[in-house]
Amino acid sequence: MMFKFGPFKHFNWLVDGGPARYDLSWSNISPKWPGIYDGVVEDSQIDRSAVGGSRELVSFLADEYDVPEDRVLLTNGCSEANTFAFLSSVGPGSRVLLEKPIYTPLVELPRAMGCRISFIKRRPDEYLFDLGELDERLKAGVDLLVLQNHNNPTGKALFEHQQKEIASICERYGVPVLVDEVFRDFTLHADEDGTMRQQIPSMVQNYDRALITSSVTKVYGAGGLMTGWLIGPRRFIRRAAHQKLMMVPLVSHLGTGVALEVLRRRGDVLPDAFEEVRSKLRLVSTWAKGRSDLFWSEPDGCSVGFLRYDHDIPSVELCRRLLKERGVKVIPGEFFHIEKGFRIGLSVDYELLREGLAQIDSFFDEL
Repeated sequence: MMFKFGPFKHFNWLVDGGPARYDLSWSNISPKWPGIYDGVVEDSQIDRSAVGGSRELVSFLADEYDVPEDRVLLTNGCSEANTFAFLSSVGPGSRVLLEKPIYTPLVELPRAMGCRISFIKRRPDEYLFDLGELDERLKAGVDLLVLQNHNNPTGKALFEHQQKEIASICERYGVPVLVDEVFRDFTLHADEDGTMRQQIPSMVQNYDRALITSSVTKVYGAGGLMTGWLIGPRRFIRRAAHQKLMMVPLVSHLGTGVALEVLRRRGDVLPDAFEEVRSKLRLVSTWAKGRSDLFWSEPDGCSVGFLRYDHDIPSVELCRRLLKERGVKVIPGEFFHIEKGFRIGLSVDYELLREGLAQIDSFFDEL
């Protein structure tokens, strides 16, 4: 079969949407990692790739997620992890239920594979699921449920009690669940000794039919390492590993090795980076409360959040005007399958964010 993908409007907007004075469109943060290559990079690593990547990283992740090592597959980023998660779990005619709003590739990948796509909404203002609706949808027949933790674009997390409620419903009908957890590490918290511990578990710790994907991109600002992972039941991981062997057999030995150091040293870097994120979130929250035509649902410590607006104008048109007239780039809600809103990212420094919000303020005053 020939895969036919729909347009990736989100990415096209990021890259080709036009230059911005206030670029609030990016979702990752950029912590500084001083000396991260010291003692890690060797000449022999530069020309090496490896089937499976760093075994030390596999061991680290197995401990982190409390799973055996044979349930961990290293990948070239989270996007590749998502690709093999779908290829190993569904096929033409499979019924895939996806949360909405959602990141576009999580829709277009199974659609291109010939799956039958349907949606269940996270409902404003808290962007929670109606569990009764979820039960009815799974009872009617679903082969895979697809979620995000945190949700993109709203930055809302699935906490442990919510995960357990969803897992209980999925287990009732034997439905596997794929959770893109690339933002989940925003809920890490530093103990007094500097150890970083999760405030919410991974779905693989709450449901034995869960597949999760993640990487060192969004939270760690290390997208250049192209290192991600897929974790799940052995039957899916074996299938995904074989597919990867036939299609993209190797991962970077250098990338996975440096990624391991990033994860090991996160306690030295992330607390300050997270405090910066929190200060920016407080800025956006205070600003949004001053407007009666904008509605901000506080993200759960995440670097992205979603602003709904009370104006009769499509999100793409609004965001194009905002960029052209005020030099502010944000992501239209339409690109996440939700309207009357836009995503704000917190990758810029505090003062640039503050100035960008002032421009949005002025734009809506005139609107």
